[in-house]
Amino acid sequence: MNKKYSFRICFGIIIPFFLLTGVCSRHYSSGPATVFPAFSDSIPLESSVIIISKNLMAVYGDDDTVSLRRFYRVLDNAATVLAQSLGDKKKSPAAADSIIALVYDSWKIGFDPADTIPGTLLPHLVFKNKKGACLGVSLVMLMLAERIGCPMYGVMLPGHFFCRYDDGIKRFNIEPNKSGFSHPDGYYRERYPVAGKPWYDLSSLVKSKTIGMLCYNAGTLCMNRGRHGVAILYFREAAARISGFGEATGNLALAYAAAGKPDSSLAVFETLFAAHPDFANLAANYGGVAMAAKQYDKAVEVFKKGLEYFPEDTVLLSGLSRATAKKELQNENKIP
Repeated sequence: MNKKYSFRICFGIIIPFFLLTGVCSRHYSSGPATVFPAFSDSIPLESSVIIISKNLMAVYGDDDTVSLRRFYRVLDNAATVLAQSLGDKKKSPAAADSIIALVYDSWKIGFDPADTIPGTLLPHLVFKNKKGACLGVSLVMLMLAERIGCPMYGVMLPGHFFCRYDDGIKRFNIEPNKSGFSHPDGYYRERYPVAGKPWYDLSSLVKSKTIGMLCYNAGTLCMNRGRHGVAILYFREAAARISGFGEATGNLALAYAAAGKPDSSLAVFETLFAAHPDFANLAANYGGVAMAAKQYDKAVEVFKKGLEYFPEDTVLLSGLSRATAKKELQNENKIP
């Protein structure tokens, strides 16, 4: 899963901006992909993943649909074999163990920390390259589980994503970065600080939220390619699917700014900053966009508020100095 991606935009002052760290037929046609159909939990996860995969392939100029088709044929066959071999144990822990064994032992899919490229995110490329980042590998397992009716779910954390088996009686986590190793919840609570971010509650995600996480990562990939308009759609979808998802909302504001829509950006920032003024990088981003819009009073206010939480942040200190000077100059010019 994408962790934190940084980029620099010139807004009159130079401030670093950081992205803060969504029918049952398949869609293989060569025409334009529908970005966001009417997803619901009644639609297979696989159908949604295919649509987003095709859209990102188009963004990256990738016209290789052969590997896409091949992967989902393999997935078909693998699910059929798993279902037959498991019989009435398709919803048991044995089913999760079989999926883990298939992905890591038979398909030999490994971990790749490079999480800002399609090759480690999109399941068909993960299968093709035999390696992927946490969300890409997790999606492979989740689609297999869905096919056979195994109760497996995704779980989101800051900069991470993993799977969980939970049949209401037996429950265990499945770590995609370590060949399916099972860490307890306590391991994740200690390793991934989530204070002030209630959307990271270690709950099992419904499908629509899992798609929201894919949209969030897809938005970052689109920002990488300068496709800010598409990134706006993805971040907006992620924020809508996962209630309160601050990182997606912050990145939506940045995408609006990059797309030349400062008013929309500032409106999103204002709501998010009011709720989470202690987010790292948020005040710097918000203040930078306010500076670009020549709203120097707002920029001063934002930088000062950010410094209450990060008093030694050099970006905020520099931003406050510049915003104050611009504000004074602006006020002087208004004097008759």
